[in-house]
Amino acid sequence: MSTEMLLYKQINKLDPKEVSKKLEIFLKEDIPTGDATTDNVVQADTKEVFAIRSREPMVFCGNPIIENIFSSSVKTKTMVKDGQRLLSGETIATLSGLNSEILTKERLLLNMIQRMSGVSSMTSKYVKKLNNNQIKVLDTRKTTPGLRMFEKYAVFCGGGSNHRLNLSSGIMVKDNHINKITDKIVNQLTNISPKLPIQFEVDSIKQINQQNVSLVDAFLLDNMTPNKIKKCIEKINFLKNKEKNIFIEVSGGVTLKNISKFNLKGVNGISIGALTHQSTNVDIGLDLYS
Repeated sequence: MSTEMLLYKQINKLDPKEVSKKLEIFLKEDIPTGDATTDNVVQADTKEVFAIRSREPMVFCGNPIIENIFSSSVKTKTMVKDGQRLLSGETIATLSGLNSEILTKERLLLNMIQRMSGVSSMTSKYVKKLNNNQIKVLDTRKTTPGLRMFEKYAVFCGGGSNHRLNLSSGIMVKDNHINKITDKIVNQLTNISPKLPIQFEVDSIKQINQQNVSLVDAFLLDNMTPNKIKKCIEKINFLKNKEKNIFIEVSGGVTLKNISKFNLKGVNGISIGALTHQSTNVDIGLDLYS
């Protein structure tokens, strides 16, 4: 494993079938027995053209939603790509077809693309502030329940990289799991099948030793100062086999204001929960096309 590579598969696209399946669940939440307003106010056969437009600068993300939320009664035409920077007032897509379907699904459509674009825009800010393409800006599992694949895709579109998708993707051993690494645990982790990335979280240099350096694919250096991080990297490099690459991840307390302090030699990734749990929805609107 090269330290320039990532531990986990990247969510660089979304499966249309999975997107449609999720959207069906969300639509049932919003329209359990029909749209009481649209069903009684809008004529069933009325057709018009609508435009989705940005109302503030952003890094857009959401084409998989636009392309999969409607039936064949609504034609969609996307004008921008996921990951594209937009100014306020730009047309993102046009929708032409039955008013009733467009208006009924409008809120879910906007909720999703506003959320995803908010995450991609926040990620882009961190990537730009770090200004080092040798260090990956990583997401975490601190995602909105039900929206993980969408938010992780948005992180990717914002220039970030994906950490593990779920608890089945890899092994991350924390102090809450075990107090001491025994021979039995080493044997268990070494022989696990199928092979999964093994990562240890440490919060002090004392926790780094020959045994876990020989075992792991990655270390997560948690809540450490830049100086402590440097010392940990020195110790890991001293203990490891020269031919072995170990991914060094930094996490904890990283913000837009201080991320530059963690732009350190030997660091391969910085994981930031704020990419998802502190991002805010951007403003995107749906209006009659003119």
